[in-house]
Amino acid sequence: MGARKATPGAEGVKLGAMITAKVTTRKQVLFSVSKLAELMCAPFWWSVATPADTRARILHNATVCYVNTGSRHIGITANHVYQEYLTDQEAHGAKAIECQFGGTTIYPEKHIVDYYAGRDLATFVVIEGFVGASNDNPKAHHNALRWPPHRAQKSEVVIYGGYPGELREDKGHIAELPFQWVAGHVNDVGEKHILLEPSFKTMAWHGTETNNKLGGWSGGPVFRVVEEPITRLEIIGIITHSLEDQAVFATHADAIRSDGTLRLETCTGCLVAQAST
Repeated sequence: MGARKATPGAEGVKLGAMITAKVTTRKQVLFSVSKLAELMCAPFWWSVATPADTRARILHNATVCYVNTGSRHIGITANHVYQEYLTDQEAHGAKAIECQFGGTTIYPEKHIVDYYAGRDLATFVVIEGFVGASNDNPKAHHNALRWPPHRAQKSEVVIYGGYPGELREDKGHIAELPFQWVAGHVNDVGEKHILLEPSFKTMAWHGTETNNKLGGWSGGPVFRVVEEPITRLEIIGIITHSLEDQAVFATHADAIRSDGTLRLETCTGCLVAQAST
């Protein structure tokens, strides 16, 4: 009698179906949390109009995160982004500059809470009505269950990203900026920074091009992915800078007080109050 060809039994078929379902569910969860992350941040961009221009010219763009700490509704970005905005205002004149968070005009200097170069953070008062005002792309604050959040831990699962200028489409007084994100792990944690080494194979957005130029991610969120008892996101860091396609650095979210003011590090391992600006 010849050998009978092996065929998968009922258990094998069931296991294969379970694996397929798990992979599909994982992709669905990842897609859902990426849309949730996008909902809680927006492009921060500004343009200049001059008599010689046929349309407004976008100068720079970055990212701003929206957070409800439980005490205050705030927007958070990198301080160097805010300073660049002020520099452009001085160069072109405040009346020539139009700034937007998402698709809604704002004057950040009128809403500033605090800024600090040492942490590379800037915070603003951003109310719920403003965040949800856009008809085309309304946003929402991240409602923190606790503030400050627990610090990032090495190897934990995170999702992070922002609005890279490389993918920006200028359209006169408006701009289309897609949200680009990465799912991965925290590679290392220091006193001041979270280190992330993105795998561009897991980077995604709604387009088809590959992009590893991250200019515009500054101010973007780093969310911890919490899977129990329900899948949710918890903001733990704000992206401040990157080394092209090698590494992304983020400042710990606990550098921000619940009222939006920032903490100043004066010695290793200790944080003390910084006077609000």
